[in-house]
Amino acid sequence: MMNNHISRLAIAQRRPGAWHLRYLLLHVVRLIPSCLVLFGASITAAAWAQSEQPVASALDDAFAALQLLEPGQDLARFQPIEVAIVASRADSSLRAELEARLVGILTGGATELAKDYACRQLATVGSETAVPALAALLPQARASYMARYALEGIGGPAARRALREALPLTTGLTRVGLVTSLGSLADSDAVPLLTPLLDEPDPLLCEAALVALGRIGTASAATELREFAVQRPHELRAVLVDALLIAGERLCQQGDFGAAADVFTALEASESEHVRAAAFRGLLTAVPAERLGRLIAALGGEEAWKRAVAADYLVQLTEADVVAAVAAAIDTMPVEGQLAVLNSLRSRTEAAVRQAALRALDQGSPQVQIAALSALIASAQAEDVPRLVRVAAAAADATVREAAFDTLRRMTAAGTNEAVMAQLGESLPHQPTVVHCAGARRSPDFVPALMTAAASGDAETRRAAFQALEIMASPHEAAALVALLANTPAGDVRDAADRAAWLACQRIADPALRSAPLLDALQAASGDARCALLPTLARLGGAAALAAVQEAMQSSDPALRDAGHRALANWPDDSVADQLLDIARSSDVPTYRVWALRAYARVVSLPGERPAETTFALLRGALDLAQRTEDKELILARLGAVRLPEALALLMSFVDQPELRGAAVPAVFSSAKGLSQSHPEQARAALEKIQPLTSDPEILQQIPRVIRDIDARRRNPAR
Repeated sequence: MMNNHISRLAIAQRRPGAWHLRYLLLHVVRLIPSCLVLFGASITAAAWAQSEQPVASALDDAFAALQLLEPGQDLARFQPIEVAIVASRADSSLRAELEARLVGILTGGATELAKDYACRQLATVGSETAVPALAALLPQARASYMARYALEGIGGPAARRALREALPLTTGLTRVGLVTSLGSLADSDAVPLLTPLLDEPDPLLCEAALVALGRIGTASAATELREFAVQRPHELRAVLVDALLIAGERLCQQGDFGAAADVFTALEASESEHVRAAAFRGLLTAVPAERLGRLIAALGGEEAWKRAVAADYLVQLTEADVVAAVAAAIDTMPVEGQLAVLNSLRSRTEAAVRQAALRALDQGSPQVQIAALSALIASAQAEDVPRLVRVAAAAADATVREAAFDTLRRMTAAGTNEAVMAQLGESLPHQPTVVHCAGARRSPDFVPALMTAAASGDAETRRAAFQALEIMASPHEAAALVALLANTPAGDVRDAADRAAWLACQRIADPALRSAPLLDALQAASGDARCALLPTLARLGGAAALAAVQEAMQSSDPALRDAGHRALANWPDDSVADQLLDIARSSDVPTYRVWALRAYARVVSLPGERPAETTFALLRGALDLAQRTEDKELILARLGAVRLPEALALLMSFVDQPELRGAAVPAVFSSAKGLSQSHPEQARAALEKIQPLTSDPEILQQIPRVIRDIDARRRNPAR
């Protein structure tokens, strides 16, 4: 009923004028009492849990109080009625008793608001028994709205008959409401009563009659609408078109496709593209024999709106033979049509869709190839994997390669993993692509094959395998990965092997055993192998690892000594902070000083129990040692996380230095934002200082917000 009210407001809004304002004000005012009841009488689950069926005396008291309901009264008194209505869903005798009591409210001397309340409840528990009492209220301007609400909830022949019989007894807005309700109930017997209203001078009544005939949607109702369109083509055109379209949909739902086709055909020549689109869509449903031809013609045609409607219809189409025929015709369509078909069918698994998508892969247009690959995610079979791998590895267009890879990653067909595994076992020029695909599918079944690929003679294949194993390797592969790392030359591949071995060791359940695979390998290793293992070992920490690192740092072998210092710079906690600081201050090797200083800034900034004042002092000392611009930038970024006004003041001293401004400004923003509550004035001044100095869109967006928050807290300290 509320939707009907809203639709009447929408109709009224299309016709400005005095009568529009009168209608709007009158109905808003009339709704206020009902809305008060609606919002005040909500039932909570807790109330029902407390009592499945209210005590009889409480229900009697509630009904007695209801008789005298007036605006402003406490609606909680009627909770027993609400709870009883919930209980009546499973108790027909209670339902009948409640209906009788509510009817008694309508027929007795209860207040108008009480009758509104009773009507609202009868929409839930009422039956044909309540119809006569509700029918008596229909001609009354004040009560008609809620009576119609109840009758629409009850429905059925008796309710429709009551509305029809009341129609000649009413005028004005009350009659408009009855017409609306007859449309909501799709009362086909009301057509002869509604048709004469199309000639009424009241535009609101005429509009309501048009809408009601559309909702009724029978052949006779559609005929009246079409005759109105012929006789008065320029009157109420928007409402009439809406009504015709609704009538056409209803006729299709009823299986009267011939009458529906007549309605939609009459609208095909509309000047409005939106109306033509709706009519075309209606004809696709109303004329099944022509559906395929219309779809193919629209998809292959030049009218973008018609192609869009056909593509949308194709998404929801259930006839497999039509889908197959459209897919088979894709080769005859222009690029736009092919894209529309492939995008519409991308969730389908039919063989015809797969065949069409595979043919489209041979097209010259990257757009079509990408759409085809998207359609193959659902429709491709395991036997298509080799072809997709070739596209992912060798397609001329990078976006096509990415789309093919995504298809391989997301394919759901049975046997896909096995097909990828078979490709891993072959010696192919595009082996790295296959390895990346196996990693992306995230199946543990691939791990043995990936371990084999990690020992490949091709560097790119090895790197791809290690990257996949970073995520997929388990503690069982830790020792083997460490062995592979030891035999990997320095470079990108070793870096990938380092991460894979480290993460596999990190997954060992017992922290005390995590470094064991690396320590065991280190004892047996020499030369370059030790250099490869030390940085990884250092990331795991521990006394044994530290001893091995420190031994390497004292080695006479320069490469091993370098590896030891790099390993110390990888240490995971601040237990080596003093040693790092000592190297940063006093080492004779500039590279060691740089590594140590950067590592020192990292470890002293790690979360822990260290007071912020101490962290600030340590970072300030590191800043004094820094010689290179990039090292200063790193330390400034670390200082931005220290929530102290002294840190903000220090950072502010660098914003005017051109070579460090790029690092100082974001650090100042981070610091000022963190201090905006404890030191608002200092934070505000810092933000205003850096605002004209930054071009970072995120910082520029956030600075005004932080300043507004500062100002708001100043105006309202309790905030």
